Amino acid sequence: MLKKTRLSIVLACLVFTAYSCASLRRENIEVPEDVRSKSVVKEAPVEKQAQAEQITVVSSEKVVPEAVEPKPETVKKVPVPVQKKAGQQPVLKVVKNPFKVGETMRWDLYYIGIRAASLTVTIKPFVDINGRKAFHFNGIAQTTSLMKYIYRVYDVIDSYVDFEYFIPLKMTLTMDESKQNVSMVLNYDHKKGKSYFWKKRIDDKRKATETRREDDLTPMAQDIFSALYYMRTHELKVGDKVKFVVHDNGKNWTMTLSAVKTEKVWTRKGDVDCILLYPTVERNGEKFTKGKMNLWVTNDERKIPIKFEAEVKIGSMKGYIKEYMVPKN
Repeated sequence: MLKKTRLSIVLACLVFTAYSCASLRRENIEVPEDVRSKSVVKEAPVEKQAQAEQITVVSSEKVVPEAVEPKPETVKKVPVPVQKKAGQQPVLKVVKNPFKVGETMRWDLYYIGIRAASLTVTIKPFVDINGRKAFHFNGIAQTTSLMKYIYRVYDVIDSYVDFEYFIPLKMTLTMDESKQNVSMVLNYDHKKGKSYFWKKRIDDKRKATETRREDDLTPMAQDIFSALYYMRTHELKVGDKVKFVVHDNGKNWTMTLSAVKTEKVWTRKGDVDCILLYPTVERNGEKFTKGKMNLWVTNDERKIPIKFEAEVKIGSMKGYIKEYMVPKN
């Protein structure tokens, strides 16, 4: 009887594993030509790949909306203040940045105490988008070899950010998961104050859904990925609060980063001096209160994210930096 019970358990596990792996195979979703052509990504010329080591912050100069037009020769050397709409946060031009091409960060992600996934974030070589030099930020999240049998995730996000004014020009997202395949493209037109959203999703029943949308964009807003790097361009001291707008899912959210305190955080390389940041978001004066998040970044010029803790729908998620690499030259 005991042997039959063990055999039943083994067979059940094999069936479950086979179902999880075969629930939905990866499908290449083709992006329509009219969506791709809005922001064409090209390899930047050799002369644009050079970037001196620069460590500091945003300037007090305001950004001119017209400066993001694909006409580099017409950009004014000294920006003048932006004419803000009521309630819009001031936009500061990033004159230097604390990171450079080739920087790579890797985190281990834990869900309810179990290592569930890894996240790798890399700054790729510069690209050219509609005549403008742009950063290429790349992120890959994937489940561990064990967790993929419960739910497989391999998600890739790319954000292309104007090098001179540090505003997103384009963002793409692909999701290869057990229950869905997704391809999404988001193009930004800061001058017109519009974002152009395209998404195609194939569910586990092979049903395809395509969505197109044009949304209002707060000029100079960050996307959900570039916000991580924009945060790092600020000097952050205990008691400081930094506000900026993040555009996500067709909505413009005001994010506030509050520098709460300094403390040491354990890493595999030893204890690191960090600043604890508490992010909050609101829209039209209403705060988003579902869950909360704490973020620890290094207490230096680079503001490297070391650890985070976040409440999710069920349980909590934590992330710890595993590896940080940056080119010496």
